[in-house]
Amino acid sequence: MFKQLLSAAAVMLLTFASDAQVSVFEWSELEKKPGHLLSLLPRDANDFFALRRSGGGIFGSLQVSSHKNLQTEAKEKLVLRANNSPANFEGSTIVGDHFVVFLSDKQAGNNTFFMQEYGNDLEPIGNAYELASYELESKRRRFAGTFSVYQSQNREFFSVVWTIPGKKDEETKYGYKIFDLDLQEVSEGTYEFPFESRYCRVNAMHLSNTGDFFTVVTEYQENETKKLFRNYANYKTMHIYHITPDGMEDVEIDLEGKRVEALNINSDNDRMFIITGTYGEREKPGIKGLFYLKLDFKSQEILTEGFEEFSEDFITQGWSNRQKKKVEKKRARGKDVEPQLYQYVMRDVHVLDDGSVVGSMEQYYVRVVTTTDSRGVTRTTYYYYYNDIIAFKVGADGGFDWHEKIQKYQVSSNDGGYFSSYERFIDNGKMYMIFNDNNLNYDESGEFSDEEKLRSSTLSKKKNTVALVEMDLESGEFTRKMFFDRSELGAMAVPKLFNVDYNTGEVLVYAVKGSKEKFGIIRFGEDD
Repeated sequence: MFKQLLSAAAVMLLTFASDAQVSVFEWSELEKKPGHLLSLLPRDANDFFALRRSGGGIFGSLQVSSHKNLQTEAKEKLVLRANNSPANFEGSTIVGDHFVVFLSDKQAGNNTFFMQEYGNDLEPIGNAYELASYELESKRRRFAGTFSVYQSQNREFFSVVWTIPGKKDEETKYGYKIFDLDLQEVSEGTYEFPFESRYCRVNAMHLSNTGDFFTVVTEYQENETKKLFRNYANYKTMHIYHITPDGMEDVEIDLEGKRVEALNINSDNDRMFIITGTYGEREKPGIKGLFYLKLDFKSQEILTEGFEEFSEDFITQGWSNRQKKKVEKKRARGKDVEPQLYQYVMRDVHVLDDGSVVGSMEQYYVRVVTTTDSRGVTRTTYYYYYNDIIAFKVGADGGFDWHEKIQKYQVSSNDGGYFSSYERFIDNGKMYMIFNDNNLNYDESGEFSDEEKLRSSTLSKKKNTVALVEMDLESGEFTRKMFFDRSELGAMAVPKLFNVDYNTGEVLVYAVKGSKEKFGIIRFGEDD
């Protein structure tokens, strides 16, 4: 028995042939969009907010709307003010069941961070609440510092983190405050790393379900030329810092001399960390394989670890004959050449009930091309590439059960890759991935058919389709098929703006057609 919501707003049910729990796609009417959607924020089952920007330049504004049963209940233009003066928008989230906006204001030599809470009618509740403030070291904008907001997975805590750039001979400092759902402060402090800012890179910040704050930092070393290149050649080590009012606890991640390339971090209520990512050799670029660590932060002990090196066949899967021949020619000339994977980003990691871990990553990079015509006019074009997905599973014992590559080719220019990338979610022993594709990659029955001549995804009315990958978490085996195409939907799906909410068992879906838009809901999981 599957969850199914019957609503007057639903105009289309699209069902794919599968034994999976996910079987209902429900859409609202296609309506005029009041602005460019920035994010979808779920509050409860079939209940969400939509934040968007309308207009452009200095005359642009922010608007929020609330939706229930795929119907718009209220919408309001946001008036961004703090202490009775205009303020800058910094972000938004849900605290408890209220929509909130974060603001910053630079006045009287200080940079101050505020939170404004809104009621169900989307009217402000009281005045903006001051969260944090620090003194500005310089009046120049680029030295003003930044604010960021992080929320725990259970949504019971959120943290405000700000950077305070130092003067010429000073290091960057950081400040933070952690709040609970009642806006009560549970922790606060300042910190700085024990090495020069130019020799480190902050990779991630993590707020646990217990309100503990962690930051992951890559440390680099100075090279012989005294010039800094924060890349594989100067990699030194990676740290996980637990930030507390009394200081920092440091755990160094040493992968037996390997270089951490990318990672994702999860934690439980006992400060037990699950860390997964990619690694490479210290003296060579590219990705060598996957790694897994289970870390007890309290004892600073690695309980289990595992490595999975990619085979050459796996790396070259989906390569063109030209790419393969290029490697063969170099080897024929006596060069020690190993095919490499490059520029993958960890997208998600999910810890299952039995302690095993599944995750996925995506190849992503930007290519910049600058040309000058005969008149001397220069034009710069940015190409955004979102290519293959690599999915993997780590067993409860710490060993890798499987890893698979899902071939995907998405490229666009000067749009930030708006229609590219993918959404993914876990349900009932399956991982699902949804992305825009080309219907020429599928046969008449909608099954994926052509791995040798993979066509790029397209926005064409005739060729655009939305693909669904259904992957069995036990074996890693997967099927790929057409989920629906543009002619059925009447709009273009925007997977980047989908939102998966495991608390409600829903995936909020978004699609656009010119100046119009529609929202949808995928429901997964069994009825209670």
